[in-house]
Amino acid sequence: MLAFLRQTFFSFIPAWIIAFVFASVLHSHFVLFELAALDIDIPVSKWLTMVLEDLSGLLPTYGAIIAVTLTLSFFIASRLNSLLEKRALTLTKNGAAGIFGAAGAIGFLVMLAAMQPILDVTLIAGARSHLGIAAQCIAGFVSGIVYGRLR
Repeated sequence: MLAFLRQTFFSFIPAWIIAFVFASVLHSHFVLFELAALDIDIPVSKWLTMVLEDLSGLLPTYGAIIAVTLTLSFFIASRLNSLLEKRALTLTKNGAAGIFGAAGAIGFLVMLAAMQPILDVTLIAGARSHLGIAAQCIAGFVSGIVYGRLR
């Protein structure tokens, strides 16, 4: 039990924080870049304010959805990693981190694809384009790498 709590606190929480902050900031920038493309002048102070407001505003919803997504993704990746170890396919620390990185990215892709039919809305406006979806998946990938390195 103590090992589980230690792993959760020292591995999962930092990975989740990185995923949420990275995904939220990317979302904000994609929206703001779209507004700038429409020749809407947004001062730097307003730009920063909007990014900070998105961080606090998305935390209860998107933050929770990301936590559930990463929990499932990392659980599956952990089982895959254990299976590989049982088959005598020992991975280096970087190889195992890569499995978690891929799991984080795939988890984000599935999460974004599932939100539209479930919620009947694209919750993350920054993920309405292919590039925006890729950026969100990169947040999941980075989070998975962090989790894999810390565990």
